[in-house]
Amino acid sequence: MHVNPRRRGSALLDVVISLVVLGLGGLGLISFVGQGAHSVRSVRNTERDVRRASDELGRFVMYDRARLIAMVGRSWSGGWRIEVVQASRDLFDVSVGQSDASSALLRTTVYRPDTIDAASP
Repeated sequence: MHVNPRRRGSALLDVVISLVVLGLGGLGLISFVGQGAHSVRSVRNTERDVRRASDELGRFVMYDRARLIAMVGRSWSGGWRIEVVQASRDLFDVSVGQSDASSALLRTTVYRPDTIDAASP
């Protein structure tokens, strides 16, 4: 068997190049999986925060008109920034956020009619 001196070592070079390509592909896959895990963790944390904010907002929906009027403005409750604004005579905007710098995580409008002015039957 005759070996060409110019082709000597080319099989080893092919193996090294293949390993480099395989390694780069593996690194890409590892970073992709890491980013996916980070995204899942971020979504889970946001969902937990929204549920906690929803529980806090649920308390405000149960309040009567007098209590909502007394709470107009910004306040802190259970680690949440609560803002109650009387939008009109019978409507109150309630928003729940994490801090003064962040936007509201949840907000709703509550209708509480003034029963003093209601016509008697």
